[in-house]
Amino acid sequence: MAGYQVKACADPKTRMRAMVVILVFGAFALFSIGMAIFDIATGRTAFGIMFAAAAVIFVVLMLLRINSVFGTYIKVKDGTLYLKSWVNDFLPYEANSGFFAELVPSKTKITEIPVDEISLVLVGTKEYIKRNATIAGKRLARALYPYEHSKKKAKKELVSGMDLFYAETFGGECSFMCIYGYEPKRVVDVIGEIYEQNPDVSVRVSSREYKKHVMKLLKRIGGDEEL
Repeated sequence: MAGYQVKACADPKTRMRAMVVILVFGAFALFSIGMAIFDIATGRTAFGIMFAAAAVIFVVLMLLRINSVFGTYIKVKDGTLYLKSWVNDFLPYEANSGFFAELVPSKTKITEIPVDEISLVLVGTKEYIKRNATIAGKRLARALYPYEHSKKKAKKELVSGMDLFYAETFGGECSFMCIYGYEPKRVVDVIGEIYEQNPDVSVRVSSREYKKHVMKLLKRIGGDEEL
């Protein structure tokens, strides 16, 4: 059916928590802007500048939260898999842009893959995917290298523990993106749509949560893929 789509994104709890934080940051930003205008208008320029700076910080934090939770998705529509991810593939901020990089929201990109060209779908940590991908997975290894050898311990740990969605084609190409915080059932629904349109695809997932939903999916559609 033209226009039909199956989509996965951040789970409802994650989106709800993010909305609360965004509203709080937005309220503080508006308050800071109001105080900046008031202070500058009454001649207290120094205080006005401080409130203006605070407003900028709250706006940046708000944009980062929006980008990290609402900026990405995976979906299947009209025979095509769409991966909307950050341009650096893993983090919602500019990972390699200098000292203030973590305050610069990353741009997003959309990768389109015809479903009938997909040979392999993997969901799991970077180590799981590197173990199970074919030679096409070397692109993932190259993309991960700067994070695995980063001087920032937090960045290394974040990338190490996040779940990734990995799709490989019969032509030897691969695409991947972070799905940290995604609803597992919806991710598996996307995988199910891929499988129904392309029964030749091989599917493997690592976590028990994903395996539980995959087993339910296979029982429903009568598939027998090895997990």
